[in-house]
Formats: sequence, structure tokens, C-alpha cells
Amino acid sequence: MIKSAMTGTKNDDDVLPVGVDSLSDYTPNKLNLLLTSTIPFDITTARVLSPNRTSNSLTVPRRSSYKPSSSSKKRSFIHYLIPITRTRSSSIQTSSPSYYEQREEREPEQPKQKPKQLPVPGRPNDQCDMRLLIIRHGERVDRYFGANWYMSAFDQNEQYRPYHRNFPSSLPVRTNKYYWAADTPLTSTGLSAAEQLGRILQSKNFQPNYVYASPAMRCVLTTIQILKGFGLENKIPIRIEPGLLELGASKFGMNIFFQPSDWHKYGINVDLSYKPILTNIPAYEREDAYYLRSKHVVREIEKRHNNNMSSDLLNILIIGHATSPETLTWDLLGKQPNCSELYKRSLHISYLQTVITERQQDNKFWSIKPIRWL
Repeated sequence: MIKSAMTGTKNDDDVLPVGVDSLSDYTPNKLNLLLTSTIPFDITTARVLSPNRTSNSLTVPRRSSYKPSSSSKKRSFIHYLIPITRTRSSSIQTSSPSYYEQREEREPEQPKQKPKQLPVPGRPNDQCDMRLLIIRHGERVDRYFGANWYMSAFDQNEQYRPYHRNFPSSLPVRTNKYYWAADTPLTSTGLSAAEQLGRILQSKNFQPNYVYASPAMRCVLTTIQILKGFGLENKIPIRIEPGLLELGASKFGMNIFFQPSDWHKYGINVDLSYKPILTNIPAYEREDAYYLRSKHVVREIEKRHNNNMSSDLLNILIIGHATSPETLTWDLLGKQPNCSELYKRSLHISYLQTVITERQQDNKFWSIKPIRWL
């Protein structure tokens, strides 16, 4: 850990709990950090994009001639922290009914008779018919450089100037640079690693049929790179699903995130005809509501692909956050939500960690597929 050279400045260890490497690693805390700071962050400011209409790639700003030092310790001058109070919601047993619970009360589920499963020609009865690959996004810039990375990465004319080799070479244009504080991109290492993951998945025959991504920029950029690894970036459109956002990510509103039309202007292959499962995510949400929201989204994805009569199983990529492997699988696997441990569990999910769940064709039961090749 690098100490500040300024007298009286606190070390990271003075404000971080045990086991947490950075305040910027967990979105709700990062957003609380913004709330306690004095930056002029205005969520009502409209985003006016300036895409390069003659190119199918993101706008590439002029590169700085500054050559960074090889020592990563030089970045300590922007890695300053503000102490905040960390709070957690109570468990699901003591929380008030959420929107999804109330919906279930109004529309009680009727007993269902299990339909007779007809064998699909060419597919064994014990084979799975649907597979979900739930992947956390790649390495994020604010985790590597600190929560205030954007203050030094943009010059006085608001032009992006990557001063370190681990910054992405280019970024989409935003009129308000403070949006980058709540919607961070990937590092150069994160972009490369995501593309490499796509190549590994392709070599293991996990060819995706559909791809869903959280609207957070780090998730969409991860999805783009994974599809590049597959060689499918121009063949499979990305379905941007707001319901996949992590807890607390919408505190500043949904307009801080790029919309599908924004990505399309930059030549990214997104599904403009896709109708999201959820469009508006609550600005303030408890852990129990987040679990139920995630359950609703993943079950709706399953429902929308239930009519697969092909002899080949469906591979569906879902690119989300550190909490996604827990919140998107608990109901599928018949587990109970663990609200009090959600944050702690998310700390053990590494970048690009992949959880594979498979649904058996005959009984529609879901199970975790062990991964021994990553």
C-alpha cells in the first residue's frame, strides 16, 4: 500500500474494512463517495454524443505525447480517498415487501401441471437444453487508478489524455466527464483479458446464441471484447438489459448510462429491437429487492427462450457484476437469498469470473457446471 506524501493524509488502510482493496470496488460505496464530495455532478444534464459517423469504431481522441513512468507507484497522486460510512440493509426476513413481492401477491401463481416433454430428435434425454454463462465484467479503470481517475485523465478542454499504458486508448465522447465517476470503463488489461476469455470459450465450444449485458459501460465493453474473441462481434447483437444493473448503480438515474442507440451510433452491434425486461431501476433499493429483481430478470430470460426446438442447446451469455453470480442463480438452484452476506461474497468474485448453469431437458432442473479449464 502506497502512503500519501502529504502530512496528515490518511492511508487507504485507515478507511477501508478488512478484505477490501479499494473504495471504488463496490458501486454503492463509490456512489456514496461521490455524494460526499464537492464535484459538480448533475444527473439532469443531457448527454449530447458526437459520434464519428464515418467510422464503425469509437471516436479516438488525439493521444498524448507524454510517456508514463514504468513505476505504477506514480499514480498515488490521484488515488486519494474520503472516509465514508458503510451501511447495509437488513435481511430479507425483516424487510418490507418489494414491487416483485407485491406483484406475486396480486397475481398468485396457479398450480401448474408439468407438460409431457417430447424428445427432440438427435438429442439424448439427459442432455441440457439451455445453458447460462454468467460473467463478471473485466478490470475497471477506477479500481486500478482510484475513484478520481477522470480528474487527471481529461485535460482542461475536456479531451481524454491517457497518461498511463493501462488506460484504454480511446473512450466514447461525453459532454459531462463526471459521468465517468459512476459509469467507469475497462482498463487496457481488462479489454485484452475479456477478448482472451472469448477465445477460450470459443475453443471449448461455448458458442453463444444470445448475449445480454448490464447497461454499465464496463459490462458492455466486456461483452464487446468477448464477442471479438469469438469472432462474432458483427453477428450476434448485444441485448442491453437494465434489469442486470447491480445494487446501487442507478442512484444517479438511468441517463448516466449509454442507451442502445448511443452504442449503435459508434458502430457497436446492439439489438435495437430488443424490449428490455425492466427499464427503470429504483434509485434506492434494498438487498432483498435486488435479489428478487435479479430472479425476475433471469426467469424472464429463461421464459423468452423456452421455445427452443433445435437439437442444439442454447448458450446464453449474461455479462453483469460481482454480485450477479449470486443474485442470478439463487432461485435457479433452489437456494435462499443471503442478504447479509451479499457484499462479502462479491469480494471473492474476480474479474471475468464465469459461472455456468445448465438446465436439464427432461425435468427443467438447473445445476452448476464445474469449470476446470479456466
